[in-house]
Amino acid sequence: MQTSDKISACVTSGYGATSLRKHQSLTALRAFEAVARLNSISCAAQELHVTRPAVSKQVAQLESDMGCSLLMRTGNVIRLTPAGRELFVALQQAFELIQLTTDTISRRARQGEQLRVLVCRDFASSWLAGQVGKFLVANPGISVEITAEKNATFRLDEDFDFRIFYGMHGAKVGGGLEASELCRWIDLLVCTRDFAQTYLGEGRKPCDAPYLIDANYDIWEEWCALTRLDPGGARRQQTMFNETTLCLSVAASGGGLTIGDSFLAMPAIRAGELIVPYPLGLVSAQNYTLFKPKRPSSPASQKFEIWLRGAIESYQVGVRQTLTEQGIQVMERHRICAMGR
Repeated sequence: MQTSDKISACVTSGYGATSLRKHQSLTALRAFEAVARLNSISCAAQELHVTRPAVSKQVAQLESDMGCSLLMRTGNVIRLTPAGRELFVALQQAFELIQLTTDTISRRARQGEQLRVLVCRDFASSWLAGQVGKFLVANPGISVEITAEKNATFRLDEDFDFRIFYGMHGAKVGGGLEASELCRWIDLLVCTRDFAQTYLGEGRKPCDAPYLIDANYDIWEEWCALTRLDPGGARRQQTMFNETTLCLSVAASGGGLTIGDSFLAMPAIRAGELIVPYPLGLVSAQNYTLFKPKRPSSPASQKFEIWLRGAIESYQVGVRQTLTEQGIQVMERHRICAMGR
């Protein structure tokens, strides 16, 4: 790098964003970021392949230009000042975005129009895998790499075009990403017909039935309270799983009662493998969120997002139609809350 290379530095405070009109040296910012990250001028010099005095000079010049101290030096110990920590966080985010962007551009140059999509495993296996073929057929010049991630796992150290993640909206914003709600599902209590006749017949209580629980999404008590289903008491027999699809597989074999969402459970309901013993459904409080890096979208990614949202909207219409045909009432949370006030 040459010291003549310049970029505009922008410092964001907790009270708003102010722009430093003075142009800062990219070399100086790089030197400071390395020192702050490694807590060592010597290590920073080694990483940047320059001398130790050169790094010290760059940091000192940056402090002079900004008019404040960024580092506190006590012997060989280096600590960040409040201003230094604020700048360090901003630089980490900026350099991470630059790295992700250059990696993506390089990958696309090597591989052509290829998209990388990270998806929660349940959603990938139970819905997306059965739908994405339509996109590929309609867009023969685009390839899609789908990586199924462990449920409830959200990593920022991956290069991706899209990340589909379930949870409360806004809970995972950050790290150079933008997020938008993709869809909400409908939670349905499901089991086989034979299981319902054995455990949920007249005079039987739901709480006495073997229950299958997704440890990442256990809303049994809330579901009963909002739908006003009387379970008859606390669950007495339960088996824990780490994925909803596992709960649904066991339920379809007659092994228990579980709550499945309309994306994961609907194929089995339509096939008659599972039934909804109590004709009630509850719109989820959580949602599937679509994350994408804050960078210009490629034509391929724009096409994929338009297709994805359209495919989900069409699927949701079909879900509502099936539930209506089966006499299942879908309850909206905000209406229930309004009625309870």
